[in-house]
Amino acid sequence: MPKLYNWRVFWIFWGGGMALFLYLVMSGGVLETAVAPNGILDHQSAATGDRVNAIQQSWAAAGVLDHARWGMIADLIFITLYMSGGIIGGRLLWQRANSPTLKKVGLLCVLASFVFGLTDYIETVSQLIQLLREQGSDILAATAAMAKPVKVIAWIVGTCSMIAGLIWRWSETRA
Repeated sequence: MPKLYNWRVFWIFWGGGMALFLYLVMSGGVLETAVAPNGILDHQSAATGDRVNAIQQSWAAAGVLDHARWGMIADLIFITLYMSGGIIGGRLLWQRANSPTLKKVGLLCVLASFVFGLTDYIETVSQLIQLLREQGSDILAATAAMAKPVKVIAWIVGTCSMIAGLIWRWSETRA
């Protein structure tokens, strides 16, 4: 039976997550309206139910509510892929590194990926509930808006530390 934690599995999950992220970023422009000039980013930052309602009504008027729903479902898939890949890759770096510093980078990848996944799930589920109900909620909107900055920081830290760890590991294996 193959091990769950190997570099091939890492690249499938993390690479697949990054590819889906790129697709979501490139296809997000369809949700840009006069009320939500930044599309889904405005929905993520909307801290009140009234603001969510205004954004969702602008999407309904533009005929893109279904695109928003499918985009959020795809975002849930992205979160799962990216978080799982980050945890797998971080664990591989942590357990197989020769350097104590690279081990710490691996641990940072694991922790940042977990925090990213948790906060992005909270944000996206809060958004999706409002979108499926077609009704904003002050509690859900505020929850999503509060999760966003933590999610963004965790994503940046996780991505940068993973790239640095991969380059470091590659240079160690080349020496």
